[in-house]
Amino acid sequence: MKKGFIFFLLLQAAFLTAADNYQIHNLRFMPPEYYVGDTVEMSFILKTDQVHDFTVPEEFPDPGWLNILSMDIESKGSETEVTIRLIPYYPGTRALPPVDLGGLIVDDLKIFTSTLLNLESSRELEGVQSPLLIPGTRAVGALIVSLLLALPILIVMVYRFIRHRTGEIVKTYKINLPYRQFQRLVRKIRRSMVNMPEKEFYMTFTGGLKKYLSTRFHHDLSSSTTSEIENLLGRSRIHDTLALSLVNLFHRVDRVKFAGDKMLYSDREQLLSEVEEVSEALEEWRKKHADI
Repeated sequence: MKKGFIFFLLLQAAFLTAADNYQIHNLRFMPPEYYVGDTVEMSFILKTDQVHDFTVPEEFPDPGWLNILSMDIESKGSETEVTIRLIPYYPGTRALPPVDLGGLIVDDLKIFTSTLLNLESSRELEGVQSPLLIPGTRAVGALIVSLLLALPILIVMVYRFIRHRTGEIVKTYKINLPYRQFQRLVRKIRRSMVNMPEKEFYMTFTGGLKKYLSTRFHHDLSSSTTSEIENLLGRSRIHDTLALSLVNLFHRVDRVKFAGDKMLYSDREQLLSEVEEVSEALEEWRKKHADI
């Protein structure tokens, strides 16, 4: 209602004499009601007391709130029809800038631009709002919180894994330690057996072999005789061939101690090579069967 009344006033004003030397009649807008950003065609009849040769301005005025797209001038006898196509960018009633039609400046044209906004509402600036979250921020935040909550569990799992692996490494090291010690003893005997007396060779070899086998068969063999060792091996789960190879090693060195046999350097070397092969076979058998 208010908009229609203002539009009526504009039309009445258009019919009034705008200046001493011209009059504006039949001011029309197409569409009759338009909004900010709409393309509007404004036309009117221009009457003057004198004859003018009206021309379209080479450059349209640019007030900033309005964009004049085109202008047409058509003479109809004593009257001249002017048509202006424009786009308003400001709501409400505003006066067009003066338009030079070639010797006549029209400076009392007004337009009323409707708006969908409530102009009666407060135009106070809104307070500073908190920044909006970028897409995915909540998901990233939830992921970080989840990781923080799961971090203690991950630490416990990693700790248990490291402890388990460390325990396995330590256990494997301890299990393999007697075999490595026996290998070092064999290498030590080999380096010094050239000048080693028969008794010392016998004691060192049999003592080291019995100590090694004691760890594998979980029985102290340090004072056991060859027959006792043979009986123990016979009761064990190892293969008969492997047991017989071990017993033969003891029998060969027993002949040195009890029968006075002499072992040349080549015999000692062969004996050490055989005990290396037999002990290696015993270790492989142990690893496959977990325990003897």
